[in-house]
Amino acid sequence: MAKKAEKRRTAEEKKEQVEQLLQSLEEGVKNFEYSPEKYMAIMKMQALMPHYSFRNIMLAKLQLPNACFIASFKRWKELGRNVIKGEKAIRILAPRFKKEVDELSGEDELKLIGFLGVPVFDVTQTEGEPLPIDRINLTLDGSSEEAIQIFEWVKILAKEDDCPVTLKKISGANGYYSLTDHEIVVDCDLSINHRAKTGVHELVHSRVHRNIKGTTAEERECVAEGVAFICCSYFGLDTSEYSFEYVKGWSKDGGESLMKYGEIIQKTANALIQDFERVAMSSNDSEGVNSEDEQAAVLSA
Repeated sequence: MAKKAEKRRTAEEKKEQVEQLLQSLEEGVKNFEYSPEKYMAIMKMQALMPHYSFRNIMLAKLQLPNACFIASFKRWKELGRNVIKGEKAIRILAPRFKKEVDELSGEDELKLIGFLGVPVFDVTQTEGEPLPIDRINLTLDGSSEEAIQIFEWVKILAKEDDCPVTLKKISGANGYYSLTDHEIVVDCDLSINHRAKTGVHELVHSRVHRNIKGTTAEERECVAEGVAFICCSYFGLDTSEYSFEYVKGWSKDGGESLMKYGEIIQKTANALIQDFERVAMSSNDSEGVNSEDEQAAVLSA
């Protein structure tokens, strides 16, 4: 099942393959284009949604990484949708103004005096009337032996770091890493292929981003997804259909700046691939021992 991992490669061959996959990621993200159907759905959604600043969009994504279309409780009601019971509001900043009289003109004017945190909710936190985007979902379908094996490796490596991996129903995200609990959670409803990709993505967060301070959400998400794409592709699981769009969505300039994260993506992917190969070899060795024990038992009988 782990044929890709069993193949012996030199260190130079491994480095070259990772570099090629990184280049493929950069080119794929840069050249990614939405289908006409998805582009039209996004345009219709943007027409329906309130217009928030880039800073508020980033604030929303920090609290709910998969947030894409946010609006107030009232606006969702107007669109025929209700916030799902138990969903936690996302807090963004709204400007506070005070009416003052201009000393020169004598006319009333609004003066910005600060900001106020206001609650909003993402589309994934609501239910009700269908929306244009409901017809277009970003998913990674399918089930493969490579994906099954990759997810097993994720669990083994996370366990070595005392970081449990849990499958359970998640609302509004495919998975997450909890810094507080040092735990990886993956949505149990994901396909096998999507589960493996998400597992690698969150493993990167648990291994890298809990130890690095001062990174932006853009950097963390681009690095985690970039490493997931490279590692999964290295072992035979193609996630480009999902990863290219995901990274492009997180890149402020549509993927042009991905190069600035290239070095950390490459180093992290190399280290993770080595660890995957280590646990794969250990697993194969254990299977071999069991097989020999079984043979000895048969002979002695």
